[in-house]
Amino acid sequence: MNARLLKVRYVILAVALAAALIFLAHPLAGASDVFGNVGPAPQVSGGALSEQYPAGNFTLDQHFKAVEASLTGGVDVSGVPPMIAYFLASIIWELTAFLARTVISLFTFAFSLDLLNGSEATGGAGALRPVSAAIHTIYADVFGRPWLVVAVTVVGMWAMWRALIQRRYTETAGTLAVSLLYLIVALAFVAQPAATVGSASSWTNQMSGAFLSIPNKGSVSEGEDAKLSGADQLFKLLVLEPWTVLQFGGIEHCVKDGTGSEDSDPESVPVRPLSKDSGKDAALARALKRGNQVEADGKTCINNLNKYSSHFLPYASGSDERDAQYDALNSGDTDKLPDADPSADRNDYRLGIADKPATDAMEEGGQYQRLLVAIVVFVGELGVFLLIGALSVGVILAQILLLLLLAFAPVVMVLAVIPGRGHDFFRSWLIRLAGLLVRKAAYSLILAILLAVNGALAAATSQLGWLMAFGLQALFNWMVFLQRRQLTSRIVGAVGGEHTSKESSAELLTYLRRTTTYRAAERAIGKAPGRFPSRRNR
Repeated sequence: MNARLLKVRYVILAVALAAALIFLAHPLAGASDVFGNVGPAPQVSGGALSEQYPAGNFTLDQHFKAVEASLTGGVDVSGVPPMIAYFLASIIWELTAFLARTVISLFTFAFSLDLLNGSEATGGAGALRPVSAAIHTIYADVFGRPWLVVAVTVVGMWAMWRALIQRRYTETAGTLAVSLLYLIVALAFVAQPAATVGSASSWTNQMSGAFLSIPNKGSVSEGEDAKLSGADQLFKLLVLEPWTVLQFGGIEHCVKDGTGSEDSDPESVPVRPLSKDSGKDAALARALKRGNQVEADGKTCINNLNKYSSHFLPYASGSDERDAQYDALNSGDTDKLPDADPSADRNDYRLGIADKPATDAMEEGGQYQRLLVAIVVFVGELGVFLLIGALSVGVILAQILLLLLLAFAPVVMVLAVIPGRGHDFFRSWLIRLAGLLVRKAAYSLILAILLAVNGALAAATSQLGWLMAFGLQALFNWMVFLQRRQLTSRIVGAVGGEHTSKESSAELLTYLRRTTTYRAAERAIGKAPGRFPSRRNR
């Protein structure tokens, strides 16, 4: 008896969980667009593709019932597993779309940001002016003229010792000349931060815009257009095309001519090849990519992205208008379009029996494929999220660290006078400053190459189908992300003087161990016998 009650409880629990999943998965018409409310604000103007429709309109539709009950047929729960699959696919896709929008906004923000001189991203106010005031205050009241006088006095006494006592005239004169040069350079940073670092930052911003214009064949003056073009390319790759595949079952679909009627579905056939003749196949492919529909050899092929997306996306998922769009598409009847659709009056959106397969992904039989594609899309796009996110955050942090290093200019100026470690410290500071200044331009070059290669891959693999083209682009982005440290260090290190790889750092460390450390320790111990192996035996 207890076992029977336990089974009943499990059944009730399973039904309750299924009902909860169904309730959560079903879109609510008129519900608040949470992702649109909490998501990042757009950072580009001029009609960006990502801002044409609200974020919540890119959710997935479903048009089937999980549980059906009737007096004659009883209770049919065969729709519960597909509903669960739809729920999981919808959650994965909404997370993917939200991350994609966030990364695109982060990309446009990072390359619109001029933290030093001010930009639209910072409200027109730059941080260089208050930092300059802080530098002048530190130099005047905290660590400035008195310490500089002390440093110059100490260096003068050192120079007298080296020249008069040790009689190293040439070496001493050269070191004093270096100290004077470093002092003049450091004084320029202290006295005129805007004319030095500020001007260099403006120059690197112009270079950044020029590099981002490479995929669009732009120029320096087209920096904003370049960011808009890059954002649109990323949005199409990460959001629009995957949504079309998940919503309509593919970017394109074809049906065999002469099949299908009002009572039966048309027979779906593969899209590629469009024709057995290679020349005709290429021409039909170009026509289908630009247009809505082509008549191929014995089949009718439709571009789902061009034909359907602009009619579904203006309306929220679960709204009456969106449901009416599904009914019109499912029945192939243009008269069922909602009155809010302008095409209902213009009669420029013709539907027929060949459009019916576009609704299969929204029905019960298409949910398992949906879930699999949603997982593939998330895994593929994760590399893009990590890559572009890391580069964008690197650009933002570089500007923050640049201001931090610049604030230490009075201290560096005093240390720049001191030979030896003071000179080394100043050179290290200057190299880091230069590396942070060029990082934005270097990362822009990497992103420009990334966008250009993705565009070339998309064009070169268009005949292989969307999944293969998307997979190759995802593989390329993952490869670049995994190799990002070597790539960025070589580009930034070419200007900033940083070591380009872990191997060079290891070689430098080994060299230091075999020279400086060995000799210093040898002198400290007094060349005690047996303590150190000979150089020949090391």
